[in-house]
Amino acid sequence: MSYDIRQSQIIHTWPSGSMIDFPELSLIMLCHDDGYGDWGNVNQEDPNKKQVIRDSRLAEAFKVDHFVVPPQEDGINNLSAYGIRFPGAQYCPKCGLIHFITKTRGQAIIERGSFDQKMRAFTCDACTNNQTGIGPNLVPMRFVIATEEGFLGDFPWDWFVHKSCPKERGQRHLLYYKSKGGSAGLSDITIESYRRGSNTFLASRDLGQIFDQSIFTETDAEGNYLDYVNNYLPKPWKGWHNNESYVTELVSDVPRQGNIMDGDDLSPAAKRKFPRTMQRGAGNIIFPIIYSGILLPQSAYEQQCPPEVQQNLDSTVTIFRDSMPDIYQDYTNEQWRDFLIRLVESNPNHQLLKLGYTKEAVIGFIRNHFGEKPEERFINKAVLLRQQEFSAFTGTVIKDKTVWFKKKKVDGNEYNSLTGQPDLLEEVVLLEKLSALKVYKGFTRVKPLMGEELVFAEAADNLDTKQKHEFERIQDARRDPLHTRELPAVEVKGEGIFLKFSNKKLNAWADEYPNARLDTINHNLEQANLSFNQNHELINKRYLFLHTLSHILLKELAEDCGYSLSSLAEIIYCSGNSSIGTEEEMNGILIYTTTSDAEGSLGGLVEKGQPDYLSSVMNKGVDKARWCSSDPLCISAEQGQGFMGLNLAACYSCVLLPETSCEKMNKYLDRAAVIGTLNNSRIGLFNQ
Repeated sequence: MSYDIRQSQIIHTWPSGSMIDFPELSLIMLCHDDGYGDWGNVNQEDPNKKQVIRDSRLAEAFKVDHFVVPPQEDGINNLSAYGIRFPGAQYCPKCGLIHFITKTRGQAIIERGSFDQKMRAFTCDACTNNQTGIGPNLVPMRFVIATEEGFLGDFPWDWFVHKSCPKERGQRHLLYYKSKGGSAGLSDITIESYRRGSNTFLASRDLGQIFDQSIFTETDAEGNYLDYVNNYLPKPWKGWHNNESYVTELVSDVPRQGNIMDGDDLSPAAKRKFPRTMQRGAGNIIFPIIYSGILLPQSAYEQQCPPEVQQNLDSTVTIFRDSMPDIYQDYTNEQWRDFLIRLVESNPNHQLLKLGYTKEAVIGFIRNHFGEKPEERFINKAVLLRQQEFSAFTGTVIKDKTVWFKKKKVDGNEYNSLTGQPDLLEEVVLLEKLSALKVYKGFTRVKPLMGEELVFAEAADNLDTKQKHEFERIQDARRDPLHTRELPAVEVKGEGIFLKFSNKKLNAWADEYPNARLDTINHNLEQANLSFNQNHELINKRYLFLHTLSHILLKELAEDCGYSLSSLAEIIYCSGNSSIGTEEEMNGILIYTTTSDAEGSLGGLVEKGQPDYLSSVMNKGVDKARWCSSDPLCISAEQGQGFMGLNLAACYSCVLLPETSCEKMNKYLDRAAVIGTLNNSRIGLFNQ
């Protein structure tokens, strides 16, 4: 038996590493490269051929050859996304006996198929009904353990209940899940242990402290929990290791016993390394890391490193790492760059020089691939991708039938005269065809990724301590990232509106907007960086204005264009202050459809991008933003509001959006940048 889920759900909702509940059982989704051919094979003549998306720009950024699309049932192929049962501990609702499932138990045959094939729940053999011969269906346990570094496993019931008698651990005693029923508290739930065979009572422990992380750091005769498991924890989305256990990996750099506590609290290292108890359906079990990039015609950008060169470089690196890991395993990108340049310079017959490029061009490709400044490579890559998209929208593009991309430029003055804002818009680009690629990079657990720029980072980059700790939390979407040169992705075809703003106009307005307001947000951002061990860059005034106006336009467009607000999204193109006056300066807003079905290309958004419509939308949206139902409290906020005080005059009554529509999770917003404050209306650009 199988269940149908949409392609987009395999990327956004139930990607590899996520848990999915079906009637009678709970699964964890496996990586797409868990089994050869799960998502198709490369033979184009085979009905089970792999569906791939080739885009050299994004492929180079992620250092892959292409992107693979989740399988779609078409009546011909037999491809599927696969999952396995998790958690492995399941209890009988009648007698409470906890069963620990195995791989072979799922392969047992029942009614012309196995338990796994029919996606059937296991039953309790101890409670078999005399008439039906079948016991009650087992229920997956509610609790699991997870770490900030991505490990996920069954709660260690055997280890937990035998704390008072450690020698009884691992003896396969019978464990029972019992509820007194007196209240809904965890203290009324106990785990009881009985010796197998004699049924002698051994130990009992209630779950009152199960959510206290310190239970895993406390020591007994066998040390703490990580000592007990020899510092190995499971990663079940990588499959079974043997019949009884999932794949496990080493937890590196576990703090010594003397470094576990920091006063009365656990140390940051202990919180990061040791597991904690979580509910199976908790929202922070997984935070998918999904990058949205625009698919562009190849004529719109200059390749930093052609695909054939990139593939050659990465295969060379893999060969050296596999053959001599003691030497090359820990090489940084800077070392690889210099090493490969020396190889090319010293060997005129090197395979890289047989690809049709000059030696100087190949060396340039190597520098681009590994980074001229490796410590900034991943940050520069994110900026470069947005610059390429900005240039494609505003520059000349040769038509390419292989890419869903069609645009029409409209002079900004046609809008400025209708909005009463002279010189505000340089041009508006109506994107009648626009394709966004949603790339599933991987995921984090417990808390979301705190540094979006780390999407393009890799272990060989020169990361500082904070960045390294955050990067180590990212779990790759692939089981074998070193040899699997593809990432899961879905293509979303739709439409969009791109607004290019006058650099001169925005820079002149920025001189009028008070530094104190921006300083408040950036001060709160610095505090958030310290609190959450993140490294977000400070924002500038132009971003604050563009982001706030984007939200205003999104809310108004959703009312007029026929799309729901959750079907629209934004990308803000805003360069840093160091780029002001250069060719790299960007000031733009892209609003586009994000739904993956037919709704995304109905044409309603582009129609509203015409001068008469869009000017009206902008005027109405700005007028509505002048008053919030939470005013005067909202407009008067001077110390910051919202998450960590990262907004000023912005709340859910005025400009906040569904978080799926906002690129910054509803942060860095201030209505005053658009319409001013009660005391000083001139600081709003639309009041100047």
